[in-house]
Amino acid sequence: MSEMNLPSDLVLFLTAGKPLEYDPSSVEPGVVGLKSLDMVELGVVWVNADESPLRKDDPHAGDDGYYAVPAVSLTGTCEAYDPDFILLWLPGEQMFGTWDCDHWDLYVFPDKTWSDILSDPATYLNAQWGDYKRKQSEYFKPYPKYAFKEGMPF
Repeated sequence: MSEMNLPSDLVLFLTAGKPLEYDPSSVEPGVVGLKSLDMVELGVVWVNADESPLRKDDPHAGDDGYYAVPAVSLTGTCEAYDPDFILLWLPGEQMFGTWDCDHWDLYVFPDKTWSDILSDPATYLNAQWGDYKRKQSEYFKPYPKYAFKEGMPF
């Protein structure tokens, strides 16, 4: 649990088993449920900047591969999409975000706390689908901190 560096207010919320309060019809993924604290674990998201504005600075732009970024998926159920990493925590960055599993884009919410997310869950749940101008989120730059891995992770 210590390798995840979860914020204390998030730990309390997940321990209580409370749901996010928002109108599911207002977000692309619909009803999204959080994991219980005993179900969260350190995982990895794959990032490839080829389709993002970060491509111009990526030393591996165009290469066949990805960056593996340690992440904790907070979401365990979703009616419309794979729930993994729709909301996530990046322990190495101490930052919340969301991962687009189809395009391998990682978006982060700089300077946002769990309380910020709780005050407006729909904004954060919708970030990868609706925040096209990146007002609430920004693309996460995995390099140079994370090593590039050639090939596919599966």
